[in-house]
Amino acid sequence: MTSITSASRRAGRWGALASLAVLLIMVGFAVASVFSPAATPILAVPTPAGLNYGMPHTLSGEWVGTQWLRPAYWDSTSPALAADLDFIQRYNLGKVIRVFIGLDQVIVWNANEGFDGFDAAALQHFSSALDMFDARGIKVVAVLYDQEVVGGSGNFHFEALDGSHPIMRRNYLRATDEFLRRFGQRSTIIGWDLFNEAYNSLGQDGQLPQPPHADPVSPNYTDQVVHDWMRDLYQVAKRAAPSARFTFSDATELYWNPKPDLSKYNDVVDFYDIHIYDDNPRYPDWRSELQKPYIVGEAGASTANSHYDDQAINSRVVDYLLEHAQPAGVSTVLVHGRAFSARAFARSFTRGYWTRIAIIFLDAESGYLCCKVCIATDLRRSCRRTAAIRAAISLTEQQFCLTMFSINPRP
Repeated sequence: MTSITSASRRAGRWGALASLAVLLIMVGFAVASVFSPAATPILAVPTPAGLNYGMPHTLSGEWVGTQWLRPAYWDSTSPALAADLDFIQRYNLGKVIRVFIGLDQVIVWNANEGFDGFDAAALQHFSSALDMFDARGIKVVAVLYDQEVVGGSGNFHFEALDGSHPIMRRNYLRATDEFLRRFGQRSTIIGWDLFNEAYNSLGQDGQLPQPPHADPVSPNYTDQVVHDWMRDLYQVAKRAAPSARFTFSDATELYWNPKPDLSKYNDVVDFYDIHIYDDNPRYPDWRSELQKPYIVGEAGASTANSHYDDQAINSRVVDYLLEHAQPAGVSTVLVHGRAFSARAFARSFTRGYWTRIAIIFLDAESGYLCCKVCIATDLRRSCRRTAAIRAAISLTEQQFCLTMFSINPRP
């Protein structure tokens, strides 16, 4: 599942940033100092919690999905991305985000053979986007391929794997090789998700309908077909960028199966990217089961009835996932959704120190920006900070609501 919901598509530019995720503020703690148990391998991330960002909207708030790098949209998505990142940086709101590329959007497509080169302008736009992240000290988990919006210019053409299009399949591997030889070892990107939820969006694990049903769909390929594709992608990627770290995100096996079949992933990942959408989450014993680092790349309440958009449910879910991440050995939790309580996050980040946490989200239905700030000062100083934040983002008093928290993060 991407970070895009029907509600967020209707939101404006600030809503696009805020409704998709939780923006975090912390004081001076790297992940190595937080997650200390040596027995669990850890992915080197700048913060142990962050944002499943997805992709920028346009300045007017239009959702364009995995077309955001294309010349037709870049003049509007690039300033929106810059504004989002400036907002994150201005208030020290996190240092790791998950971003969807959708490689198909930068490919020059031949109907019979697939990849026929890259759109040079779109590649330059991607390079410029990485420069934006670098300038603000933000690291990225980059999603290379996605299959969710059939017919979209950034959607993977799954017919390449049907056995009748061997040239198209081979050319996808060539595109992967060329792209990763150019960008694969860029230090901005701390991990590459080569295909978002492949067993779900290409295979049968998610029990999705086959096309021409409305999105999301899956061609329902066998596990063998999906794994063969993942293996070939991974091998090409490792040759192109030997020092980069690669994965295939999972939404069906590693969390939901009490005895997960690790053979689906063991030979094709350097770390695990696990997606959890559950109203009553409980971390499995990954410390003993998984012998590689693991992150929760998407975290929220159930997708059923869009519970991840229900603040009353989602906040409780994310509280649990953040508060229990360290003992579960999770390197970082990237939040999908619009709300959570600061209390559990403060405990997980500070290890006994006072800190300040800002959680900013936009309820796309009501249009009110809610900002919850915990700050280690007296209320008068906090109120002055409140006024400064409100002025900086040009919101009316009616649109701005602030809840002060007093958090003692000591155990």
